[in-house]
Amino acid sequence: MGRNTFIIELINKKESVQTEFQAEFKVEKTLKAICAFLNTDGGWIIVGHSGKDAIGISGDVDVKTNELKSSIAENIIPQPLVYVQDDVYKGKNLLLINVLKGSRQPYSFERKYYIRKGRTSVVANPDDISLLLRKPNQFTSTWEKLTTIDAVFDDLNLKEINETIRLADKLGKGKNLPTYPQEFLSYFQIFDLSSVKNGSVVLFGNDPVRFLPQCRIRITVMPYGKTGSRYDDSLTIEDNLFKSFERVQNYFKQQVPLVSEFKYNDWERTDRERYPMDALDEAVINAMVHRDYGDVSGEVTINIYPDKIEITNSGEIPSGILKGKNNFEIYHAVFRNPMIAHMFYLRGKMEKKGRGLPLIKNRFIEYGLKTPEWITQNGYTLLTLYGIPKPLTDRMIGFLKKLKIGEQFSREDYENFFEGKISEKTARIDISKLLDRGWLSRIGEGPSTKYIRTNKELPDITG
Repeated sequence: MGRNTFIIELINKKESVQTEFQAEFKVEKTLKAICAFLNTDGGWIIVGHSGKDAIGISGDVDVKTNELKSSIAENIIPQPLVYVQDDVYKGKNLLLINVLKGSRQPYSFERKYYIRKGRTSVVANPDDISLLLRKPNQFTSTWEKLTTIDAVFDDLNLKEINETIRLADKLGKGKNLPTYPQEFLSYFQIFDLSSVKNGSVVLFGNDPVRFLPQCRIRITVMPYGKTGSRYDDSLTIEDNLFKSFERVQNYFKQQVPLVSEFKYNDWERTDRERYPMDALDEAVINAMVHRDYGDVSGEVTINIYPDKIEITNSGEIPSGILKGKNNFEIYHAVFRNPMIAHMFYLRGKMEKKGRGLPLIKNRFIEYGLKTPEWITQNGYTLLTLYGIPKPLTDRMIGFLKKLKIGEQFSREDYENFFEGKISEKTARIDISKLLDRGWLSRIGEGPSTKYIRTNKELPDITG
């Protein structure tokens, strides 16, 4: 699902209890809708689209995006998880706002509570508010808010807490948040008087495994596959989540090999990581944030094979999101551990929720790699990230073998090469894939478009 495809699918869903279109940029109207989504089941707001036509947002979109982010932080209480990003559809600037169902309902804007009634946002009446206070969230665990026996505030890393407060303020997410560490943790219900909660320990603990042994992350390099009897390296990480994430990042940078390639008109050989590192980061964060910490045997495991990486965490992806092994419905992110997720949000490490799984998939496709696969069952989620190229068809390989480096051709030439056995659509798809993978470069536009064979070598694994 590409970036533009995502918008198309979102727009095609039409306005509903979880989707609202706003043709004009009006902060107050948007804040009321955000509040309503928080108090209902979350959803998407598309600003700059009427539901029928793309109107666009005039003026400086970056300024308006930041204005809206600041207004959310200042005016909605308690602070919510809301993701705002600009996008382009049919040449028009839009704002996509992903509102996660609130874990601390009810939420208010200007001392009023709002909810979704059908396709509209309305002021909640007393009965609605009473229901909000009593309604459980089936996906949200209470594990974060349970007291950690024998833990005291001094068992937490004060530097990491202060760094979270500092980054939240720097990124514009810290408005109306307490700046004193104990008050800050209390605001998010992971510290209470002298009672330290599990969420604080796993996020900021100096030695979290002392209290919660399931917090480990285990990395193993397996050069001979699952059936091999020898490991090249093994690392067990027992730090808090922020330090753990940093250590996993560094480990990947050291252990993931480089590959050489040519790209379009660049005739010099360039080196890049075998895997897209931003997608690896997203995958690791997903495993840490979404895992079921109530499973005391459910540590995160990362196995690195010669041709793939497997990441396993306890906890299943909610039903209705994953279709098969690598297709997704447009979904509204649901967090099993909302306070842990919020801390990663404040640190600037979670800006694309609701698009996280497609982001991983798309980055691997852009890299020309086989599509990642998710398996979620028996209380666990396994993500397989392949480091091998997505196979080319025999048709593409045969054509490339006949071309000399630097030789030019047109789309019609490609069709004629196969003597009318392929359609124009198939020719365009084939050429697009070869362009994306760097074996071809484009020259010109429109009817005069030509393609040129780069000196990128054919892969060893061609399928």
